Amino acid sequence: MQKPLVIHCRDADDDLLKIMKKCVPREYKIHRHCFTNSYPVIEPFLAEFPNLYVGFTALITYLRATEVRNAVSQIPLNRIVLETDAPYFLPRQVGKGVCQFSHPGMGIHTLRELSLLKGEDMATVLDTIRNNTTQLYGI
Repeated sequence: MQKPLVIHCRDADDDLLKIMKKCVPREYKIHRHCFTNSYPVIEPFLAEFPNLYVGFTALITYLRATEVRNAVSQIPLNRIVLETDAPYFLPRQVGKGVCQFSHPGMGIHTLRELSLLKGEDMATVLDTIRNNTTQLYGI
């Protein structure tokens, strides 16, 4: 039973790509979890691994997160999955006075922001994200 490979990487992307090219089959299903960097960082991974999906959190709801928001706008929607990374990454729309930690129910804020960044309606984006999740995890 082949499970998807979930990768969380910070500040070691060049090393990661070299290792993955050597050790991971090109067609393997990969979830690049909690991506917070720029498009030039993820582009070689997308080119090399056609079944790699990039996970975005509520970080994209923050206007100051320009690099990751730019990455979202450049990555094809059919290569994106959404995640909360709970209890981290509280959405901008939820003040810390309301809640100190994120939870899966807050994913709607990330979906809304993704829809805005992609210029698509939420129903279309949600349908695509569900399909991506099914393709990646078989659920």
